[in-house]
Amino acid sequence: MTITETHPGRLLRFALTADGVATGASGVALTALAGVLDGPLGIGFGWLLGTGLFFLGWGAFVLHLGTRPTINRRGATFVVAVNLLAALDSVLVALVGDLTALGTVVVLVLAVAVAAIAVLQIEGLRQS
Repeated sequence: MTITETHPGRLLRFALTADGVATGASGVALTALAGVLDGPLGIGFGWLLGTGLFFLGWGAFVLHLGTRPTINRRGATFVVAVNLLAALDSVLVALVGDLTALGTVVVLVLAVAVAAIAVLQIEGLRQS
């Protein structure tokens, strides 16, 4: 008989770390490619650049939170709230914004991805 020891906080740590890395990478891409993506997505250069810069800072914060020896539950809960708000906001932008078809698809796919990581974070909080 094999006994598997569970690791409280492992899912939360993974979800926060993955979120931080993905958000930071998105920030790099948006900042570097804002002038290229604005036309195809129908999102203004300033919005893309500003979002990219915000993502750089936010991603660093989330990554820092996920890599601490002890995860701050309040901080993790705040990240979940921001992610859920961002997913909802993205859906609203896709519905009422003046985006191209490609822009609408990209924003909706990202909304689903952000909501999914929030669900993992919620489950990670529940388990830890």
